[in-house]
Amino acid sequence: MNALERFEEAARRYLPDPVRLLFIAEAPPAFKVNRLFYFTGLTDGDTLFLEMMKVLYPSEVGYSDGTFQPGSSAKQLRLRKPELLRTFQNDGRYLIDAYERPMPDGADTATKTVLMRSTLPALQRKVRRLVGKRNVPIILVGGITYAVCAEALRLDGRNIANNTMINHPARGGQKLFRAKLRDVLSDIGRLA
Repeated sequence: MNALERFEEAARRYLPDPVRLLFIAEAPPAFKVNRLFYFTGLTDGDTLFLEMMKVLYPSEVGYSDGTFQPGSSAKQLRLRKPELLRTFQNDGRYLIDAYERPMPDGADTATKTVLMRSTLPALQRKVRRLVGKRNVPIILVGGITYAVCAEALRLDGRNIANNTMINHPARGGQKLFRAKLRDVLSDIGRLA
């Protein structure tokens, strides 16, 4: 099984039925780093997962007021990753990437934009397969993802929940990611 197939298999394992909230991030990490939102057993490099869990399930992961509570930590959260992914799935939440392959090493914004635009029709088909004609909220994560995909998905009749870019937490924007995601979830009534 090649790396892309392993990524797809890991994500399929946690596909909810039905999808009630869809997150779309930029692209999977480079194959060589062997990380993915849906990979369990990681000890680092899964910032998107960690930060999303802090927002979606703060009491379950022991996170409040911008810090882990005593007895809770990123390490503890990672040890509970399979359980938290199952909760994420049971709550109808699913995360996909706008561009299904890792971005080339050193790709700049212009290159990433061109690559992502080139696969917009495939993304639109995938979103249709996942949510059908239902009015499922979609949250776009990352500046390029928002810039390239928001309008195209809206024109395709999709409910894009965020009206502005949500910073990707893996690029130093953890605090902004949490604040913006919390605001969007609150606006759509999906914050616990």
